[in-house]
Amino acid sequence: MSRIFTRVGRAPFISLAALSLCLLTCAAAAQAQPRQAQPQQQQGQKPPKKKLQASSNFAQYAGRDASNRLITGGATRNIMDEAAKYTQTGQESYEAGKFTEAVEAFKKVVALKPRSDTAHYQLGVAYEAVGSSAEAVASYRKAVELTTNSDIKAVAFYNTGNVQAAAGQTKEAIESYRKVVELMPQAPEIHYNLGLAYAADGQSKEALESFKQAVSLRADYTEAQFNLGIAYGTAEQYREAVAAFKEAVRLKPDHAEAHFNLGLAHLALNERDAAQAEIKTLQTLKPELAARLKELAN
Repeated sequence: MSRIFTRVGRAPFISLAALSLCLLTCAAAAQAQPRQAQPQQQQGQKPPKKKLQASSNFAQYAGRDASNRLITGGATRNIMDEAAKYTQTGQESYEAGKFTEAVEAFKKVVALKPRSDTAHYQLGVAYEAVGSSAEAVASYRKAVELTTNSDIKAVAFYNTGNVQAAAGQTKEAIESYRKVVELMPQAPEIHYNLGLAYAADGQSKEALESFKQAVSLRADYTEAQFNLGIAYGTAEQYREAVAAFKEAVRLKPDHAEAHFNLGLAHLALNERDAAQAEIKTLQTLKPELAARLKELAN
């Protein structure tokens, strides 16, 4: 049975039906190629299973808000303290979107207070904002090395994982996220991002377990429910995929990609009436996906 799986990044995580159709992002190329003739199904023979085609949004790394957090409150304790002045300048520059100026300010703080875990963390946040990934990771690691505060350690590891994931360093991101899980096992966003990193690294079973953990910790986590459906579809557990996608559309009724994948899961189970209902819904939400699903249903 033909299988075209996905890659995770900015591109879709997609698995194809047995018709050997292309990824959503490659739809135009697929239309330009002739279809292969399909053998006729013999009477009494079960229809072949179809693979799920995932959404074009699967690869978005969620929960990146932690990478934007500065640790505030220390800058104004003693305004005559030179390090405090630069800390305040860095925070104000960062909040104003002047990230290069924030980097320069926090570098001065680090020079004045080289053993400050917070200063290195702040510098890492600023470096990440300007896209200096290697410098951001180095600063976060220094913060981890210096700190005795488990919260700073956790968020530094988390931000490190986000930087590594964005750079396509999936194995490194997995290790960083796993360290966060050890420190903050009850944070659903950590399990979600860990699931995405596992999926990017081709570790489907581990991705599935991480998404399950994310939704167990936060039942209304729409994207985790959606990605759980993708993971179940990848594992050919179509009944479970239907349940996950149904929950995603219950939480977000206008989630077009979830409706699309729900329709595909129904097709994989030969539930054509249910698939037609999703086509009808998509005709309002996203007509191009409705047309795509209708094509797969025929």
